[in-house]
Amino acid sequence: MSKAIRPEDSESEIERDILRAFGWAIVEFEETLYRKYVVMSAPHSLMPRDEFNRHLLRMHARGHVTPLKLHGCKAWKKLVIEDRIEDTLRPRKIEMAKEPIPPRPEPKRFVVSDSHIIAQDIAKTMRSKLFPGRQDDEHVKNTVRQHASQLRRALTESRRSFIDYLDRKAPTLKEPMQLILSSKGEEILLLSLRLIETGAIER
Repeated sequence: MSKAIRPEDSESEIERDILRAFGWAIVEFEETLYRKYVVMSAPHSLMPRDEFNRHLLRMHARGHVTPLKLHGCKAWKKLVIEDRIEDTLRPRKIEMAKEPIPPRPEPKRFVVSDSHIIAQDIAKTMRSKLFPGRQDDEHVKNTVRQHASQLRRALTESRRSFIDYLDRKAPTLKEPMQLILSSKGEEILLLSLRLIETGAIER
């Protein structure tokens, strides 16, 4: 009989199991990935689908996976190669030699979501607050991407780190970013910042 999710199960262990569910595949349909995860990860087999999707969104925000449209269905692409996994279920941190850069998606295959729209609004706000009256150029775009990258890393650590970064590095962005965080939540904001950081909204 399957066991319920234990409080002590670490998030890194759950995400490691999700990566294991890909098997040898690089791209997998979301429905298939969830079914494989349920079969392979007995301790977490009662995880609801919506909670599984939240883990995928967090993994996407951290650069571990990226969403795709494959034959009209939602799918996920694995962006990291996990270490050889032993039979033990001890939590192990996923290590990457360097932060992966998602490949440029083909037209019409990128998943257009609320996060994509929010990311465009955030980028527009960042440009207007950081460079009022200035037209877009490479310096503006690079600065916006750098702030998005640092804000994403800070929010991954904690909300306090996120606010501290805004106070120190971008005080003009504090009010609008706090409003987005309060209204949309951490997961949507993390994903939106990731889209800005990778330049996905400019494609």
